[in-house]
Amino acid sequence: MSQYRNPPIVEAICEFRFSQDTKWDPTIPGLLYEKLKTEFPIKESRLEQEIQIRGDQKGIKHRIIPTQKAVFLKENRLSLVQIGQNLLAINCLKPYPGWDAFRPQIKQAYDAISDITEITGIDRIALVYIDKMDIPEKQIEMKDYFKFYPQLGGELPQTHNNFVIGCDFPYNKNRDICKLQLTSALPEKKENLAFLLTTEYFLARKKSIPPAKAMDWINEAHTVVKGMFKGCITEKMENIFGRID
Repeated sequence: MSQYRNPPIVEAICEFRFSQDTKWDPTIPGLLYEKLKTEFPIKESRLEQEIQIRGDQKGIKHRIIPTQKAVFLKENRLSLVQIGQNLLAINCLKPYPGWDAFRPQIKQAYDAISDITEITGIDRIALVYIDKMDIPEKQIEMKDYFKFYPQLGGELPQTHNNFVIGCDFPYNKNRDICKLQLTSALPEKKENLAFLLTTEYFLARKKSIPPAKAMDWINEAHTVVKGMFKGCITEKMENIFGRID
């Protein structure tokens, strides 16, 4: 895989959602902090809201559920671990240190929670990369920079402003899904154009991999994600990042 002097990754996320029969209690965040505090010494708490959507014979129901998360951060606040009810997430912010640094953080947090409570099942795992690409041009031909972009028919205007496109790709007989989304974004400089590419590889079928195989799944997910990224951009775009072969 190519490396870049100025990688476009603004955030990488690995999220685990454990099955409801996994034993969980209010002491778990504190126990996890004790295991991680050498690497993640800063401790914070966040209150967030999740939207739960359920369908039945009467229709679709929406419910907003408040969730409390404990957050442990490195001293530079660029890497963090989040723990909530049956949830573990590891985030890495810009500048991305590379997979060889991010993967050990994921493993450290996952091994620590596995030592604290028995994970009886995994409902979902997701590996997400968010890339922001600033192009020093006011107007471009999308095909010069992207292989994944809006295709406009000949009867449509060929100049456009904001857009959103996406596609879901099935893997492993629909056990996994890789979701690609490309959108326009605000550039860092007024004279530039900017785009946001989000690549999310996730476990779509609950409990379809055993907890002991979670890190193997993550390795596979990363291979797909980096291949998807390469498949979305051209060599001209890579040159903006300062490609190093």
